[in-house]
Amino acid sequence: MLKAIIFDMDGTLGDTLSLCIESYRHCVAELTGRMPTAAEVEAYFGVSDRGVLGKLLGMSPEAPNLPIARFAQLYEQLHAEYAPKPFDGIHELLGRLSKRGLRLAVVTGKESYTALPTLRRFGLGRYFEMCLYGDPDSNVKAKRLQEYMQRTGIAAHEMLYVGDMPTDVEQAHRAGVRMVCAAWAPDSPRYESACRSLQPEAYAKTLDDFENYVNLILSS
Repeated sequence: MLKAIIFDMDGTLGDTLSLCIESYRHCVAELTGRMPTAAEVEAYFGVSDRGVLGKLLGMSPEAPNLPIARFAQLYEQLHAEYAPKPFDGIHELLGRLSKRGLRLAVVTGKESYTALPTLRRFGLGRYFEMCLYGDPDSNVKAKRLQEYMQRTGIAAHEMLYVGDMPTDVEQAHRAGVRMVCAAWAPDSPRYESACRSLQPEAYAKTLDDFENYVNLILSS
């Protein structure tokens, strides 16, 4: 039986990749006078906000002078330009899933500095019972999925994780959780081959594809 669906945030609930990249680039440029390329920023994705910022600046993520507050400020300032709204249909989808009695949560590599502003701007916070964050040193999504199980008593086979990156597939399977690749973002084709090679339980190119898969599980 399916009891809970856990969502990634970036590229799954909204097209926020450019927002993340530009926030890091602008923050680093302000401090160093050099703006890193998008590729340089993306190379560090997987760790949390402080982890990426620390790597770009050659600083410890725990350094008291790490400019995380300025980064968070830039992130909020740029949100309206780069990610003004969630993916079309996300609100309606989450509403339908909730009405069917499914528990919904977020497991993201972001920290509260950026995850909470995005949930507020997108108006999605009311759908999720909790949001579990990333770590500055490593990708801990598998650990967070296990934490969700411990906190709710829901077993791995009663859960579904939805994310857009190959690492999301790896982390979900490491936690023993079924995985659906969210492939509805504009840049999803970049990752299709890598995602499919890791054999997610489903590869959904649209929200309808995803909901059909959920319906299949619930009817089985």
